[in-house]
Amino acid sequence: MSNHYRLNVRFDLDDEAQRRAAEYLAELNNQKCKSRNRFIVEAVISFMEHQNSDRDFTLDDVRQVFREELSEVSFVAPATVEYMTADTELTEEQRAENDENVLSDLSAFF
Repeated sequence: MSNHYRLNVRFDLDDEAQRRAAEYLAELNNQKCKSRNRFIVEAVISFMEHQNSDRDFTLDDVRQVFREELSEVSFVAPATVEYMTADTELTEEQRAENDENVLSDLSAFF
């Protein structure tokens, strides 16, 4: 009994992605001095590790990182500012004075 597992792969050269993959694999031995077998093994392992790392990182992990990072930060609330509203109502005397001032200013133009 052999310790080898054999897998045959077929590429559809009319499919752009499959054609590019087939061309790359065909040139591997010549260009990269790397065997096709070694390349495929490394690609599959890399893909599997990437898939597993995506699933292992959850929203709770992100929250925990934020909690840890923000535990050293001090937050200060801005001081409460009280604003006064201006009283825009004029007394009868102030209105009369304003009217006189407006008329006096207008007379300077005539």
